[in-house]
Amino acid sequence: MKQKIINALTKDVGLKILAFVFAFLLWLVVVNIDDPTQTRTFTSVVTVTNEDVLKSAGKLYEIKDGVNTVSFRVTAKRSIIEKLSPSDFSAVADMNNLENEERIPVTISAKTYANYITISSRQNYLYVELEDEQTQRFVINAQTTGTLEAGLAVDSVTCSPTVITVTGPEEVVSTIETVTATANITGVTNNFTESVIPKFYNASGDEVDSKELTLSVSTVGVSVVFANTKTVDIVVKTSGTLPDGLSLDSIKTDPSSVMIIGEASALNDVTSITIPDSVINLSDLTGSFTTTVDISSYIPANVTLTEGSSSKVTIYVLMSGQTASTADISADNIELTNIPEGIAVAVTTKSLTVNVFGTESALSNLDTSKIKGTIDCSSLTVGEGQSAVVQFENTEGLTIQNTSVTVDVVATEKSESSDSSSKEKEE
Repeated sequence: MKQKIINALTKDVGLKILAFVFAFLLWLVVVNIDDPTQTRTFTSVVTVTNEDVLKSAGKLYEIKDGVNTVSFRVTAKRSIIEKLSPSDFSAVADMNNLENEERIPVTISAKTYANYITISSRQNYLYVELEDEQTQRFVINAQTTGTLEAGLAVDSVTCSPTVITVTGPEEVVSTIETVTATANITGVTNNFTESVIPKFYNASGDEVDSKELTLSVSTVGVSVVFANTKTVDIVVKTSGTLPDGLSLDSIKTDPSSVMIIGEASALNDVTSITIPDSVINLSDLTGSFTTTVDISSYIPANVTLTEGSSSKVTIYVLMSGQTASTADISADNIELTNIPEGIAVAVTTKSLTVNVFGTESALSNLDTSKIKGTIDCSSLTVGEGQSAVVQFENTEGLTIQNTSVTVDVVATEKSESSDSSSKEKEE
């Protein structure tokens, strides 16, 4: 029995070996047909490392055209390649390897199946643009926006911190002119603090894009304190009496009232803002009159004008039957008189606006080209930007208020030739 088995195994050995080899080859063919090698293209996002190399050199970089991906080819068995995705690969650009200040070689490696795949040997690059870095400090302007509730005024607006440090590309940072932090006060009646994102503006008032900027703080605390307000009338007192022939019609102010702020107890004590009688002396008037005064010194203690309110008030004193208007007078209509020898006087403006008073019919027929004025130059001295009083000639039915104008006074010198000619004439 044993011999029969041996004879069976050793009989036709060559044919048996050939059959085995054929079977093995057939198995290889079947395996390769069932799981062939394939090549596929993947795209991965590039990670930049060692960015501090540029920062220490005072440089920043920006990825050219915003393209921060690379594509590469991978070859592997179908059973493996079908399991792969872009997340299975890493693409790294080391800033230490920057070439010609414009491109960085990208190293691509597999995170999985590294021993079973082949990555194309073609070199990929990440292209960058270098920029100079700039750091600058700016004072933050705290402000408000929105609509105030009735009876309130903004007493103060502050922010914390008050200064912000900005780092970024020089071409961006250098355009920043102002930094603001704005709190919205619409519908708010109590003091509050709000965290806001600061905004940057250039000299033209256009907002500067801050996406490339690194800020010392991302938000700013803006604190708004409100105060009570009150609107009070402006009252004008007068002294003296009008000369014979004049009859007072009205005394008006522009504005007729102002808004003040302060504690409630202080506001309760103020009923009006009074301009004292020392300002308007009726005895000195020859007709209707207007003047502008600063009421700052007439405002009671513990209250102030609301922010943005002007302290300048114009007073109109009108005689009976007269109304007020203005007229533009050419400087050519101003005569310079009593000019001291050796100086020259020039009016610095081409025209000036004057107050004119009279009946409505007289004002409607006013011919400004016929209004004449004079400046007495006898007291002027050499110097630029001097103030001189223009005295006007009143026409029938009209009163033209004298006004001030700016003049330049320069010294004049006779030339030697002129002196010689004068001497020859005298001889």
